[in-house]
Amino acid sequence: MKKNKKFYLDLDTIKIFEKVEDISINILDSGGRFVGFSKGSEILDAMKREDVIGKHVLEVYKFYDGEVSPALRVLKNGEPLKDFNIRYMNANGKHIDAVSCVYPIFDKTGKEIVGSMCIYRDKSDFIYLSKKLEQLEEKLRKQEKKSNGTRYQISDISGVSESIRDCTQQAELAASLSAPVLIYGETGTGKEVFAQSIHNASSRSSAPFVAINCSAIPEALLESTLFGTVKGAYTGASDTKGLFEAAENGTVFLDEINSMDLMLQSKILRILETGTYRRVGSTKELTTNAQIISAMNEHPQAAIERGRVRSDLYYRLATLTIALPPLRERREDIIPLALSFLNSESAAMGKKLYDFSKDSRTFLFNYDWPGNVRELKHVIVRAILLSPYNSNVITSDLLPMDLKKSTAGRTLLDNEAWSPAGPYSLKSLTEAFERKVILQALSTHNYNITKSAESLGMVRQSLQYKMRTLGIKNSRYHFED
Repeated sequence: MKKNKKFYLDLDTIKIFEKVEDISINILDSGGRFVGFSKGSEILDAMKREDVIGKHVLEVYKFYDGEVSPALRVLKNGEPLKDFNIRYMNANGKHIDAVSCVYPIFDKTGKEIVGSMCIYRDKSDFIYLSKKLEQLEEKLRKQEKKSNGTRYQISDISGVSESIRDCTQQAELAASLSAPVLIYGETGTGKEVFAQSIHNASSRSSAPFVAINCSAIPEALLESTLFGTVKGAYTGASDTKGLFEAAENGTVFLDEINSMDLMLQSKILRILETGTYRRVGSTKELTTNAQIISAMNEHPQAAIERGRVRSDLYYRLATLTIALPPLRERREDIIPLALSFLNSESAAMGKKLYDFSKDSRTFLFNYDWPGNVRELKHVIVRAILLSPYNSNVITSDLLPMDLKKSTAGRTLLDNEAWSPAGPYSLKSLTEAFERKVILQALSTHNYNITKSAESLGMVRQSLQYKMRTLGIKNSRYHFED
């Protein structure tokens, strides 16, 4: 077995190490006190060398104890520790992920341990490069699919909830069929993501995927857009292909079909029944073998009852129906989705972000997300844009104020501790709730009245009046829970 090489360091060598900036090097004496602290350590740990030298390692790095400090362990047993991960918070409160090695330092005889040397480096650089590489690989992987007009595949659908797994399984089933598919769900739930995924998992993947939002095109133009025109059909008309013709052997995705005129819906029904249609102004029958995937942002039965969708069309469209749940009904997917967006977007923006702080996770989890996955992605992208370039964690101050306001109430309502003792009159409940909200805002903003008022959507004077009314003293030492 190959033995670890023993080495000796003198004070002159230590001084050379102290000038190193690109990696962090800490050197301890046999008593566990700092005798060396490199420029790289100063930068990464946000501490000055003169404030560290002579102090014990547990006094400087208080997150350690005598049992788990790698440097003290090496001093004790003389065995080096190599390539281990360590996560801690530096003096500025920044989360650091580092890869580290610790080596014992022996005297000239090689028998006595006189110190230890720890070499460590911020791992966020490697994480950033790794994510950048993954992103480039993903872009290359999707390049093959780009020519068919899509971006997404089933593997791109993120989520751990049972409901989203069921939807994914249904999408896989839909891809194996040629029958019409109906997808419904609230705005932002990812209906087109599923439609594209079904297309790319099917035997039609090499053919075009043609999508149209039926609510975005004027009623007078929608028919000609779908079916095409012949010259002379109306003033200025020429021979043009429609989307069904362009989607030969592929897929036509009719988004928000509940916005389509009922008369035009009857022509879609005819395509489903006969596979034929006519260009506007033509008597010639054309055939199509394109698969039709449709979507609507309301429950189909509600759309039928309101006269927005023909019942006979619905029964033909819904051979297979996929109901996408809103994000508030699958909260266990919120953080995985947020991390997925963080991973995919931060590297593209030149940031090294890879996680969320504990309080920001709480805000994200408790928010109801009326805009669903689309809104979540917007919030994450906004937070990435606002984050400092040297940060690796999304903190709550980067989240929109409206989001934090709406989740504060949910957090308190879910916590029974805010309820007052004694009779539960409406007045006592209201006062207890207001008091708890104000106390939490003051605590969050370090008892700064102006910032607390802003977070509560109040002016400073109104907050001060409310505090006097509720008996809240303007000092952290006089607060009562």
